[in-house]
Amino acid sequence: MTTSIVLIHAIRSSRTMWQGQVRRLREHGYRVIAPDLPGHGLRRGETFSLHGALETIDEAVAACEEPPLLVGLSLGGYMTLHWAAQNPQRLAAVVAADCTIVPGPASARLYGLWMSMKDWMPGDTDSRVARAFARRHTRKAARRYYGGGRARGVVPTVVRTIGALDLLADVASIEVPITFVNGEHDPFRRHEAQFLEASRDGQLVVLHDAGHIANLSRPKRFATVLRRAAGSRSSPSRVQTDPSRVQAGTGDGARA
Repeated sequence: MTTSIVLIHAIRSSRTMWQGQVRRLREHGYRVIAPDLPGHGLRRGETFSLHGALETIDEAVAACEEPPLLVGLSLGGYMTLHWAAQNPQRLAAVVAADCTIVPGPASARLYGLWMSMKDWMPGDTDSRVARAFARRHTRKAARRYYGGGRARGVVPTVVRTIGALDLLADVASIEVPITFVNGEHDPFRRHEAQFLEASRDGQLVVLHDAGHIANLSRPKRFATVLRRAAGSRSSPSRVQTDPSRVQAGTGDGARA
């Protein structure tokens, strides 16, 4: 389907979180673009906004020589779904990872308040956060996730932005194939069945023994999923256990 891939990172991280996938994909001949969103990485001096995030994706897709596979994880996944719904005919396929939960405005505000309070708690230093991330994953994963620095001050705007989106309507509007990827232990899996049902041409991949940042929990398996999504895809079976579980969508684009 395509040899071009655009990767959109998670909140507080940067393009460095994709280093493992970028290397593996380029080794297989893919052209990969991984930009920083506003307020993150090399753009930490900027203010995060929905317009700025969508503009970043727009520029990355425009830089591709062909319609690319657009990949986003967590925050990047939400932005990817919203952008893809507004830009038909510009993509070959979509991968939305660790973002299959529909946060209402109230729950989004509460989550944002909790996350913001954690930023200012005594001892919540960048080094301590990186060590905690390393304990959950690996030291290499922590270096990659925070390789571009830890974005601060973006959480309130991000959660308000996501809480205002109609994500299932976005999914229903996307005409190209969508692969939803979740870590087995990701709490953001809560509404994955609704996302799958809403999609016109969707499948769900659950990575065994992976957490919320699935590309760092299982980097090789995640890269394999991207390569499959970028290539021609036959209809998957309902369940596959190695290397990951796959479920095909049955929806017709209607809201679940």
